[in-house]
Amino acid sequence: MRIGVLGINYKLADLKLRELLAKACQKRLGAGTSMHGHHHFILLSTCNRTEIYFCSDDLADTHTYLLNIFRNEVDMQFDQKLYSYFGHDCFYHLSRVTAGLDSAIVAETEIQSQVKHAYKISCQFSQLPEDMHYLFQKALKIAKKIRSQHLLTRALPDIEHAVFNTGSHFFKNLSQAKILLVGASAINQKILRFLMSKNFTDITICNRTKKHAIDLARTYQLNLLEWQSLAQWHQFDWIICGTKAPQALISYSHLPLKEIPAKLLIDLGVPRNIDPSIARHAKITLLNIDQINRMLTFRKQKLYEHLTKADHGIIEATKQHIHLFKQKQTYREQLLAVGMGA
Repeated sequence: MRIGVLGINYKLADLKLRELLAKACQKRLGAGTSMHGHHHFILLSTCNRTEIYFCSDDLADTHTYLLNIFRNEVDMQFDQKLYSYFGHDCFYHLSRVTAGLDSAIVAETEIQSQVKHAYKISCQFSQLPEDMHYLFQKALKIAKKIRSQHLLTRALPDIEHAVFNTGSHFFKNLSQAKILLVGASAINQKILRFLMSKNFTDITICNRTKKHAIDLARTYQLNLLEWQSLAQWHQFDWIICGTKAPQALISYSHLPLKEIPAKLLIDLGVPRNIDPSIARHAKITLLNIDQINRMLTFRKQKLYEHLTKADHGIIEATKQHIHLFKQKQTYREQLLAVGMGA
């Protein structure tokens, strides 16, 4: 298969570098840029990884093309932090990613919808080669089967638990905390549902697309903060941000000159939604996605046996699908040869 991937993730790179590369990819390879010349791309960008899946007749040339984009956009050493896979290794990697085996929060479910969304967006802007369709369609199918067979519906702590536990330790009267959710992303909606299950009543939603904010506010009986009023975030006690905004939405300059009560800010975005310098304020505690992830590292230990079996299942499934793809290619070539002979 003429497929490859070039990426960076939480295992190899810190948040600052991931943020820079995510911005570069959003600028040069984002929605509407699914191909360039003979290069075809699908960008998968989440809080823990940025990966560009590609297809062309010359994978080495496409790989070099992508590296040059990074070098032109990012003024920081990063080459040794990147990883690349081709052919079966690329197929295996995407299947692991989609199943949640390669996630910082192992077995998390958001990654499946993120992979599906990345594929769907690229299909809207480009006629992708058969290799790319096969890669993503089969990886999604394999991941769904592996999750149902081996893991991953177990009631183990997830990111919403980590966020909730952080708030529990920070606030003396947690139930009285005024909460602001910035963004209607999948991860924020998951946190919202969990907080609602804990009977929180003072939750406000703020989202760039007003319709999404209104829909959530009606569904969960939330308060609504207009996007243009986001500078009023300091009126809330607990602010949770999870958007795809390319720049910081919350900054030190928004703070009033008067004394403010202690506040907990949680930034789940990459690029970051909150300017890190705001943590210098004596009354503000700021946690980013990497710090939240570290609270859940024990999850892999509890799932070790299931993860090992799931990984073996993915290896076998990807080998089988690669074999089927090659068989189809051979059969097509034979038909073409017969037609030309006639």
